[in-house]
Amino acid sequence: MLMARVVGPSGEVVGIERDQRSIDRARARMVEAGFRNVRFQRSDVSEVVDEKDFDAVVGRFILMFLPDPVAVLRSLSKLARPGGVLAFQEVSWAPFLALTAHLPLWSACLSVILQAFKGCGANSEMGPALYRIFQEAGLPAPSMQLEVPLGDDAEFTRMPHDLLLSLKPQIGRQRIALEPLGDFDTLPSRLQTEVVERKAFVTWMGVMGAWARKPNDSGHA
Repeated sequence: MLMARVVGPSGEVVGIERDQRSIDRARARMVEAGFRNVRFQRSDVSEVVDEKDFDAVVGRFILMFLPDPVAVLRSLSKLARPGGVLAFQEVSWAPFLALTAHLPLWSACLSVILQAFKGCGANSEMGPALYRIFQEAGLPAPSMQLEVPLGDDAEFTRMPHDLLLSLKPQIGRQRIALEPLGDFDTLPSRLQTEVVERKAFVTWMGVMGAWARKPNDSGHA
């Protein structure tokens, strides 16, 4: 939807997703939001084919889950026109962990989340790796930016609890212990209490963005 707003009604956005249920939900959201400039293609991200050249190829929290992100980015770059933009956002957990190491409960939540992500093959430091991956995919060294959201209110501090809820199936399959986190129903309030009592702020995952223009045939961007 963000890209649909950027290109406007005269442009077109193509969403790539291999799971039909996710496509169905996304289409329903588009209709509800009133967007008519978005279509979806059911495909693996490494096998995308389209007759058009695109002005931009954009991905968010995608490469971190792929076994060969260089090959996928190289393949996706073929969809961009010469001079077109390739832009990706991926996570970096390092600032997330370092800035909250003094908060035991918060750190314990992060430890479980990180175990679950790594257990399903995700790269928790894909953000910093983007600089290398772009170049190995045959693209110029990208411009980079790091965003680290900070907060201390109840909505912010409940984020680990909400993410743990979505990861519960993975946590169960990997047999990761949740006992160190205590009662799950009271976890949001206990996280908030810990932050308030320590007069602390907390950080959510660092998000690193990288973008570059596809070189034209003569090798110049």
